[in-house]
Amino acid sequence: MENDAALHSILIVDDDATNLRMLQEILKSVYKVYASPSGERALVFLENRMPDLIMLDVEMPGMKGYELLKRLKADERLASVPVLFLTAQEGRDNEEEAFRLGAVDYILKPVSAGVVRARVNLHIALGGYRKKLEKLVDQKTERLGKAQDSVLKILSGVAAWRDAGENGHIERAAAYVSLAVKGLLEADDPAYRITPEYGDRIIKASRLHDIGHVAIPDSILLKPEPLTPEEFAVMKTHAVIGAAIIEDAINDIGDDSSFLAAAREIAISHHEWWNGKGYPNALFGAEIPLSGRIMAVADTYDSLTADSPYKPALSHEEAMRIIRDETGRHFDPRMMEIMEKIFPAFAEMKPGA
Repeated sequence: MENDAALHSILIVDDDATNLRMLQEILKSVYKVYASPSGERALVFLENRMPDLIMLDVEMPGMKGYELLKRLKADERLASVPVLFLTAQEGRDNEEEAFRLGAVDYILKPVSAGVVRARVNLHIALGGYRKKLEKLVDQKTERLGKAQDSVLKILSGVAAWRDAGENGHIERAAAYVSLAVKGLLEADDPAYRITPEYGDRIIKASRLHDIGHVAIPDSILLKPEPLTPEEFAVMKTHAVIGAAIIEDAINDIGDDSSFLAAAREIAISHHEWWNGKGYPNALFGAEIPLSGRIMAVADTYDSLTADSPYKPALSHEEAMRIIRDETGRHFDPRMMEIMEKIFPAFAEMKPGA
């Protein structure tokens, strides 16, 4: 215990010099102990150091212990440092307030050496366990992320293999989605504000937007000519089928918060139109999830600028002219305004790259 504990440091904040010396004597043989006579001095000390535990007197002149505790918990760097507060017998009615503010324990004054050592040892040990647990969680999260990436690669690979005319469409569309997300993050528009985490999920999930193609007959999916109305009606079912495939995966995993939830959303909504004339649910305007609206632009742009069996690739300028003409009907007009800054970057990508 002593060899491990010697690596830990403690900051004691108390305006009573006698208490400071006493607590230092009790703990210095095991821990690295720092002392501060005021909350103000403690904050200066904490600018460059982060102890493993803070012992804090509640009643001090100037900055009270409660105020210092509030500041500690508001500081992202220091919020996780356990705070053990010191209080006199007559101050015990304030315990609830200290706990509410984030303290983990208290010691009554006058202090007992045995109690001090026991409480400090306990919370140092708990802090060590917490850090180990956080490390294990981080490692498990990293492994889960790699597993998700592997599943995504397999599923998107199946969709690409099934669709002989795909020819890099999945990765190109994901790259366009990435550029669109970048544009929305930089614009920080109140109505279109997204977090980087949500943006990452959309980018990853976009690779599954056409997973429903696996259920479309070859005679329709691989047809080198334009589809008949009857064939197109079958083709449109890929949105619902894709969402159902992903829904099954979500139910198996039991997790509706992963990128799969965004993938389901994109699969079923990326063919909806802003004017309500899309499919499968004829959603109108903002009823369409933002992820689906983003995917619609990326999907359309790549379809226009890549070769297909029944049409040649259009130039960037020609594709953008069509997309702008469809803004307000097919595409979200405000989102298109925001994305104008990043559309030139679309032109720098080469189909098939």
